Amino acid sequence: MNMQQVKFFQAITAALPGYQNLAQSVAEVLAISNNEAYKKIRGLSTLSIPQVIKLSDAFNVPFSYQPNQLPSVNFNYLYVNRETPNMVDYMKGLLQNMKEIHQRNDKHIIITTDDVPIFHFFKYPELTCFKLFFWADNPTLKFHSDTLNEEIIAIAKDLHQLYLEIPSTEIWAEDTVHGTLGQIRYAFEAGHITDQDLAEKIVEQLRYCLADINMYAMSAKKTIDPLNGFNWYNCDVLGSLAYLVEFKDAMVCYNRFNTFNYLKTDDQFYCSQTKDWMQGLIRKSVAFSGQGEKQRNKYLYTAFADCDQLLKEMANNK
Repeated sequence: MNMQQVKFFQAITAALPGYQNLAQSVAEVLAISNNEAYKKIRGLSTLSIPQVIKLSDAFNVPFSYQPNQLPSVNFNYLYVNRETPNMVDYMKGLLQNMKEIHQRNDKHIIITTDDVPIFHFFKYPELTCFKLFFWADNPTLKFHSDTLNEEIIAIAKDLHQLYLEIPSTEIWAEDTVHGTLGQIRYAFEAGHITDQDLAEKIVEQLRYCLADINMYAMSAKKTIDPLNGFNWYNCDVLGSLAYLVEFKDAMVCYNRFNTFNYLKTDDQFYCSQTKDWMQGLIRKSVAFSGQGEKQRNKYLYTAFADCDQLLKEMANNK
């Protein structure tokens, strides 16, 4: 059995929509019978180099040869050019990834983060555009109502709805909310936001966002559909920022770096190790969803108080 070939087909499986049959899709791309496709998927019949290229091009999945003595993991680099950031393209890339996840069966996302997952922000136009503005990191620009991008806002709404319809587990750090609050405070004090009403609106939207998350946690689901479950945890020390997407028969891992860029891999051994690490974090965490009302209320009380403090500081500058 050719294990490298089997891993290649596992990666293709992870990239396929849930409704698409692997053997039939492979047979169509290679112009072979379904029976021969099954043999290749199981590693019983060897792929030729031209066949590997056809499959890689058709499913946008790279083939990697890894000698046993040199174990390695291949990542796709999902990035935004910091010199000339294009946030519309960034949002379109996120949307494409989320659509691919959403259309699969038995999906689930586990997140470890030191900042509020941006999918929660996408419900709120000003908060969304401010976050992307801050990430773009152009000190010569000002953030004001006229800079709100309608295309970004429309994409954000689609992303928010998709995220609500994907069951998820979120593991937050102790100071997760502070990251966004600190960004708003800095932008206001540094003069990147000169409209005080707009600055206050962004803080209020952060409060609304936290209230939304509280509602998800209370019912342990993000919509009325119980399949769209929501588990929320707080962990003192995370050590890494990652998104792990689980499907019925495969996993995909996204590691965040440089603020908003991601390294993506569907290497199943790496993903399994990441899942084990995340499950270890959960065992060390405080549960906020479901019955974790006392701990959740204490956490949110502090977060709301920090929001109120920032609003007070802004008011004192009038």
